[in-house]
Amino acid sequence: MLDIHQRLAELYTLSRKRPLTDDEVAEQRHCLQANAKYCWEMARLNNEARLAADTDDAEWQQEISAQMYEVRVTGRAGKRRK
Repeated sequence: MLDIHQRLAELYTLSRKRPLTDDEVAEQRHCLQANAKYCWEMARLNNEARLAADTDDAEWQQEISAQMYEVRVTGRAGKRRK
């Protein structure tokens, strides 16, 4: 879980008790944007992992696995295969 996911949960909990402040709404919007980016990146990597498996490309699968781990930990992938 990334920090943004924890903060989204906190903001959601706060919003159930009271209206969010303008700063909190802006922060929530930022977290939602970062979450969407994270989800799309993981979806892309999952699709690539399926392609690598279908083509029996073990090296590519390892690269994708490393990128998926990096996304889970940092929220963004490093270098992509050319």
